[in-house]
Amino acid sequence: MFDELKYREEICEIMNRLYSKGLISSVGGNTSVISREDNFILITPTGLDKMNIKPKDIVKVGLNGEVIGEGSPSSEIINHLSIYKERTDIFAIVHAHPSTAVGIISAGYIPRSVTPEYIVMVRNLIAVDFATPGEESIKGLTDALKKSDIALLKNHGVFSVGFSLMQAFSRIEVLEEASKIVVAGKAFGGIPELTDKQIDDVINKYVKKS
Repeated sequence: MFDELKYREEICEIMNRLYSKGLISSVGGNTSVISREDNFILITPTGLDKMNIKPKDIVKVGLNGEVIGEGSPSSEIINHLSIYKERTDIFAIVHAHPSTAVGIISAGYIPRSVTPEYIVMVRNLIAVDFATPGEESIKGLTDALKKSDIALLKNHGVFSVGFSLMQAFSRIEVLEEASKIVVAGKAFGGIPELTDKQIDDVINKYVKKS
């Protein structure tokens, strides 16, 4: 059974975490969860300080895009609905603007195997060229998220999907951590990525199940 109050509270917690860790500004980022049984999503509102969103502020939107009750959903609502349509296996979406990750990936550098956490949580991030909101940008994003659980729109931000809000959030946090490590490493001549054997060892230990 979908516990609406619980998920409203969880969305607020995730937005607070994003803001506190510098992964969004007070005006950026959005988060949602879906109730497929009841055909609606809960999503952050537009125009409110993301640090101070309350459970009552979260907007309920039908899968047809119509608001149920009160509130104005995030301007990225169309992206969330499109992603849920393509990824019927996911429950949550988190969109953030991690500045270091956006900077290095927009510049052409995509981390691949910087840390064990990155390998486990991110691994096959896909970068998508920036496009103004519309059919082109939606298609690029949804196509990327058919192949990966995390995609970065250059010059903008990252969309992460998951079976839970925390899983989707954690991918973004790990991505930004790895990106900061890359920048710090380059200041001293570069940082080696893990070898194929090390990658296999990490996957065998933390990802593959017996």
